[in-house]
Amino acid sequence: MARLPEALLTPYHGFAILSGAALVASLLWPEAEPTAALSAFMRGPFFLHAVAFLLGILALQVGEAEVGYGAYPPLRRAARLGGQPALGLGIVLPFLLLHRAEAALPWPEWGRAVGFLLLYGLLWSVVGYGTGVVVHWPGLRFAVKYGIYLAAVLPPASPLSPFPALGGLWEGLTGWRFVLYGAVDLGVLGAWTWTRRRSSKR
Repeated sequence: MARLPEALLTPYHGFAILSGAALVASLLWPEAEPTAALSAFMRGPFFLHAVAFLLGILALQVGEAEVGYGAYPPLRRAARLGGQPALGLGIVLPFLLLHRAEAALPWPEWGRAVGFLLLYGLLWSVVGYGTGVVVHWPGLRFAVKYGIYLAAVLPPASPLSPFPALGGLWEGLTGWRFVLYGAVDLGVLGAWTWTRRRSSKR
């Protein structure tokens, strides 16, 4: 079981509080104001979009914290990098279930959305870990870490943006970004495990 570093208690609390605020906003948003399109978004995939964006930030922090949190074999490190963002989703699981019930989202679409969020969190925790290993100056690491994240997820045309993927899952479409995140996760973790094993044999 992944052990949670004390330094991450505040980020987890912040993730839960901001996710709860996003849920309240989506529940209280009037269905017909100010425009039908905005109302459909706020009472539709907005909450999932907010959770994805916040989860990515949490995952980056998790990955960076892992750099100074002991030596682990590659597979166990990968399990920690995936387990801690999953813990974040577990914390907000009641919010996700309430949102599913309020929006009448079918279980298959909801399950695929949660599965996508798990893949999403894993990738960005690996990115956070990688920047922590490569960039040693805290100020530059902060800029690189969040610069990469914002450049990758905010443009709708970016293949790593979670928003079109979650919008498609909301509509019942699997979406190629779901498959892309799974393939990128496997590729990054496979390459990292292989290089770590080779370096340990030298």
